[in-house]
Amino acid sequence: MAGSTLKYEPEVKALTARLIKPEKRRLWKEIIAYPRYQTNFSRLGRWLSRDGQFEEEALFYRYAVRKHPHSYRFLLKLALAYENSGNEVAAIRTYRRLTLRFPDRFQPYLRLEKIYRRSLNFDRAIALYRDIPSHNPIKERACDRLYHICAVEGDLSQAAAVIQEAIKNFGESYDRCLELGKLDLRRGDFLGAVQSFESAVAFRPRSVATRSWLGIALKELGNLRLAEYEFNEVLKIKPDSFQGLIHLAELKIQSKQLEEAEGYLTAIEKKSPDNARVAICRGWIAFKRGEMEKAIESCRRGLGRTSFYFIWEQILAHRIISRSREKTGDEAGSALHRRLADALLGKDTYESLIKLAEELLKKKELAAATEVFNRVLELFPHNTRAQIGLGEIYLKEHQPEEAINICRLALERIRPIYVRERIRAHTVIALAYKFQNKTAQHKKECKNIHALLRQIYLKPSEKARIKKDTARGK
Repeated sequence: MAGSTLKYEPEVKALTARLIKPEKRRLWKEIIAYPRYQTNFSRLGRWLSRDGQFEEEALFYRYAVRKHPHSYRFLLKLALAYENSGNEVAAIRTYRRLTLRFPDRFQPYLRLEKIYRRSLNFDRAIALYRDIPSHNPIKERACDRLYHICAVEGDLSQAAAVIQEAIKNFGESYDRCLELGKLDLRRGDFLGAVQSFESAVAFRPRSVATRSWLGIALKELGNLRLAEYEFNEVLKIKPDSFQGLIHLAELKIQSKQLEEAEGYLTAIEKKSPDNARVAICRGWIAFKRGEMEKAIESCRRGLGRTSFYFIWEQILAHRIISRSREKTGDEAGSALHRRLADALLGKDTYESLIKLAEELLKKKELAAATEVFNRVLELFPHNTRAQIGLGEIYLKEHQPEEAINICRLALERIRPIYVRERIRAHTVIALAYKFQNKTAQHKKECKNIHALLRQIYLKPSEKARIKKDTARGK
């Protein structure tokens, strides 16, 4: 018994020294005196999490798990505390422990998936769900997550196979039919999309969203008459529906019935003035009439107003700007907007744009990369990953002071959980100091990088490469 007490002693002392507020210290002493009361553990854990004391929270829940070794809740809280403090290695170890002890609980799998995806270990995230046995009650939810991972990674064929397997094993559902239709639409299988959306309509015949998707698939298939019928059905379900009116307007523009299209747009503007999609459609009409500058201006205005989750609006605007710039002889501008439109065909706006920007940066197309990073910051203000990307561009353009300033700004906002972004920011700052021949500051940043590398889940070869790049100034 005495040996057990000595084992806890350093942990108890460390946490006691870190708890400054009197109410926390008082509750902590009460927990040490009466460890059997789990409600006190939960209360102090909430206070530590609320105040952002994630390292203290990890220490606290380690003590809680030792006192209550069979508690699922405390073990999960410990893993979350490790994750929030940026200690990915300990978080992964604890989540794996949870999946072995509580294989029918879904939350540990979901958190493990997020860590693997943040570290770009998509294969491990996929294997995590594939290895769940078919008799496990969470297998159905695992299939849904597996589809999502494959879709985000861009493996559309595999994503479709996962949904079809889920339909075979667990039966058709509205959500599965709808997602399979969207997936077929992205793959260019418009007939398959129509069939999937028709199945979804059978589940919810009066759903505006489902009938709108069916109309879009029919339009892409080239059956404009049936597409128009579906959009009119939308208006029967919900008169003055924005979805019905805007799709009919786009259908009329596509078939060059511009006056009718303007009538629909005017009806929308009465209800929703300064609408982004209406501005983009007016740009499309201007393009059809040969007014290229007006088309570009209208589409830029629409892009400035749209939200990040309206992907089709952005794709349409970039396509119109690309074709307009091509007509005016601006090949570089046309190519950039064409690439933006193609990138946005991915499932997620942010991931699509940030990956394109980082790809352009890797290819040293700095002007185009700057424009895409600025577009990310327009849609997601204060985004730290985009700020660090701009810092790398400043570094390549031999502007070390600007690179340091923007990366320092990013470091103030990066949450501890995003360790890789912090490493990347410190790397840019270290290289900027190396460029300025400030040896002491460069060594300090390298120490920060090495300390952070110990927290994350990386292969030894990847850690060695990061250290080598920092030392060589790449």
